[in-house]
Amino acid sequence: MSVVLSQIRKKYLWLVTGLIGLGLVLCIPPVWTLPSGFVSHTYWAKSYGKKSVRIGPLEENWVPYKKISLHFIHAILVSEDERFFNHHGLDFHEIWESFLVNVREGRFVRGASTITLQVVKIAFLSRDKTIFRKLREMAGAVLLERLMSKEDILSWYLNLIELGDGVLGVGEGARHYFQTNAELLNVIQSVHLALILPGPNRWSRGLRRQNLTRFGHRRFGIILNKMLLSGYVTKLQWDQAMASGNFGSPVQAYPVNSGNN
Repeated sequence: MSVVLSQIRKKYLWLVTGLIGLGLVLCIPPVWTLPSGFVSHTYWAKSYGKKSVRIGPLEENWVPYKKISLHFIHAILVSEDERFFNHHGLDFHEIWESFLVNVREGRFVRGASTITLQVVKIAFLSRDKTIFRKLREMAGAVLLERLMSKEDILSWYLNLIELGDGVLGVGEGARHYFQTNAELLNVIQSVHLALILPGPNRWSRGLRRQNLTRFGHRRFGIILNKMLLSGYVTKLQWDQAMASGNFGSPVQAYPVNSGNN
């Protein structure tokens, strides 16, 4: 009798384990569809309302990694995820730093979202701020890092990001604001596009009016300083960008060591 009970327990244990495993798999966003497929992305624009587009390597609106200006790639890296090429989807250093800042401030003031996490969120998940959604996002990011190269993940991010009201992806952003293509974005243009990402609909105002806001001056200086400290621009390029970065006028000066602010 005890042998039979033991066998029944083992069967139930395997069944429960299998169901838990299946549940976890079903909860992971289908990131495995990205390497050879597309996503249907829906977003809102004030000018024409809801719009759905297909985004993927085979779609006409796609800009390949090698066709994107290195200046823009570098500006995005220093502003959004400086350790992108050194982590595996989750940046535990940034998670810990954000935790300390939020505890010190007594409120949520800093996140720890990597570029990989953002790709998963934009492509597959809602914007609901729930623990379950965040867990799905993290699981998807870890799996995506196993399935795709860093360059491919970054390509998805740069083609998915919103860069203002109704402006989607680096290709459209380059054409909309600067009448050029993504490959020809210079240092100043790249920083301008990168600095609006905290809130593209709100912070693109300076780009639309071709006059940096107070926030824009600060973000421009911080991003450009980080690019200099990371070796992405020379001191001469830094000087030139600061002298004319506000659409031909100087950007308010920020010392080089403020790059980590």
